[in-house]
Amino acid sequence: MRNGHGHQPGKGGSAMKRTALMITALLLAVLLAAPAAQTQSITKIRQAGFKVIDLAVPLLAKSKGIFQKNGLDFEYVEIDSGKLGVASLLSGNVQFVDLGVDDVVALQKEGKDLVLIYSMVNSLTMDLVVRNDVVQRLNVTPASSLDSKLKALRGLTFGITRPGAVTQLFPQYLLRKAGYNPEKDATFVQVGGGQALVAAMKSKRIEAFMLSAPAPYILEKDGDGTVLIKNSAGQGPKEFADFAFESIASMKSWANANTATVEAYTRSLNEAYNWMLTDRPTALRLLKVYFPETDDATLALSFNALVPAIKKGGRLSQQAVKNQVDVLTSIGALNGQADTREGVLWTNQFVK
Repeated sequence: MRNGHGHQPGKGGSAMKRTALMITALLLAVLLAAPAAQTQSITKIRQAGFKVIDLAVPLLAKSKGIFQKNGLDFEYVEIDSGKLGVASLLSGNVQFVDLGVDDVVALQKEGKDLVLIYSMVNSLTMDLVVRNDVVQRLNVTPASSLDSKLKALRGLTFGITRPGAVTQLFPQYLLRKAGYNPEKDATFVQVGGGQALVAAMKSKRIEAFMLSAPAPYILEKDGDGTVLIKNSAGQGPKEFADFAFESIASMKSWANANTATVEAYTRSLNEAYNWMLTDRPTALRLLKVYFPETDDATLALSFNALVPAIKKGGRLSQQAVKNQVDVLTSIGALNGQADTREGVLWTNQFVK
């Protein structure tokens, strides 16, 4: 019996040793896993831009936690001047900013190495709204042929934000498409921003203007205007439907040195875009946080007008870039030649 009892402590001791070894092994595994977890740490990135509905996709990618899921801590830095966005990118304070092709052409001529890496809004989103009584007088409707609508623009008084702005340049382009001389065949009145343009049309000071949502759609909702040419939905000149209107730019040297980060960024945008198409009500609820001053109806109008202008997948194309270069050159917004081949102004190397 004693000998029998003498063996029990030996067995118990062995079990305790095995348990201790298992605990030690587990602790060692946790300790060894810690550095691996640290290597998967979140990368901080910042993007500068205006707080506009056109940037719905990155805002939703943040709100839905998609950036976080892809290893990115994303911050959107609101600015009130396009020059501030460019300056922030050049200084390294932000890694991404939305720009037009003309911006990149000008900055590359100055020796800056930035490049467009993602197509944010492919179509021209500036839609043409015409006062309802004028539409009736001209005997055209949104269903009329594009040629008929362009011919009807002769003699109209257009509201613009300021002389030489795109609010003047793009209507002038449409007039030229119809064979008219914008200097003689139309009148341009400086009014101001979106709210001022809406008020000017309601007071019958102007007859038409071109602007992105929501202004044209507010007038349509209120029964004061008709969106006659919906460029955002590809119903205007064909070159406006494939236009690289707003793209995301980064510094080429930084992007090449941080390929995985840029790919995670573009992947997040694509995931956010795909999600928002499946759940627009939730997307609008999340966007409301960024646009608390915008009423729900106007926000929905703006969002629904934007969606058709976004290019699925975010890939740029030489044709879209060339279309913008050609249009901007024809209206005097771009001087000199621009190389539209991939690898110069734009690249798809970071979009998978």
